[in-house]
Amino acid sequence: MNSKLLSFLEEIQAQGNMSKAAQALFVTQPYISRVIKNAEVNFGVKLIDRSSHPIQLTYAGERLLAFLQEENRLRANLDREMTHLSQFKYGHLTIASNEVVTNDLYKPVLVRFYNKYPNIHAQITRMTSRDAEKRLLSGTLDFFIGHALQSHKVEYKPIAQLPLVLIIPETSKLYNPDKVFLNYQDLDLTKLSGEEFIGTPQEDNYQRLVTSFLNDIGVTAEINVEVPDLHLASDLALEHVGAIITPEPFANPRRLTDEQKKHINVIEIPTDVLTANFGISYIKNKQTSEPVTDLLNIISEYVDEYVPKR
Repeated sequence: MNSKLLSFLEEIQAQGNMSKAAQALFVTQPYISRVIKNAEVNFGVKLIDRSSHPIQLTYAGERLLAFLQEENRLRANLDREMTHLSQFKYGHLTIASNEVVTNDLYKPVLVRFYNKYPNIHAQITRMTSRDAEKRLLSGTLDFFIGHALQSHKVEYKPIAQLPLVLIIPETSKLYNPDKVFLNYQDLDLTKLSGEEFIGTPQEDNYQRLVTSFLNDIGVTAEINVEVPDLHLASDLALEHVGAIITPEPFANPRRLTDEQKKHINVIEIPTDVLTANFGISYIKNKQTSEPVTDLLNIISEYVDEYVPKR
């Protein structure tokens, strides 16, 4: 129950709305309300100020959340230290990445890592930057490959600047039916204002980067389709559902079919204009083990091959 209560309090604090918190956690709003109410009865204090808009945690709610986060962190540290003491005979590492990283990076990294540490179980998952930061701080995540996170408690090792491309469908004012690849300098991007874009949730750091860039150049993007991750968003753009700014590996010419080329244009965005910076985030402590250090080094080495050269 403590883990559920922790998740509910964190999401309510982030969303300021019970219904939105329920949607983000894929549970019903009455279920969150019932868990919070039971905790309030158990502790004899109000945890949520329901009279404020947006709703907020009370002081007691904030203190309980801090305690639960610390409890979760200590439990995770205990599990990790026991693993270290067993010399990683049956170790476990959890690695997450956000949408800017394609699966092509993981294969060589995991092959090399497992050749050296065959008894360590590694879990690979995807999540937003915000979720990764919470899980790193709680001790339930070992690495996050993606944008730099905000917490000063998280170590960040920059490893690459990923070049980006703009994909536009045939319905765009900028579309050129005689070419597939267009020159960025030849285009007036302000004509994209009001056109339909495909996006990912606004709380994701990458989507905020793209939105800020478009605003800076005078483009108001209409997000007509919002999907959970950049992989799906890019695939939809290649099927000319809408425009998108996406990492170059997702629009690699080798991925494009002849049919897709008939309906889209691809524009390389100069790296001095916009890139997606990404690196490795982790919690550094005295128990940082040899396998953890090795995995950091392996990822850093392979990124150079992974990032497209212009």
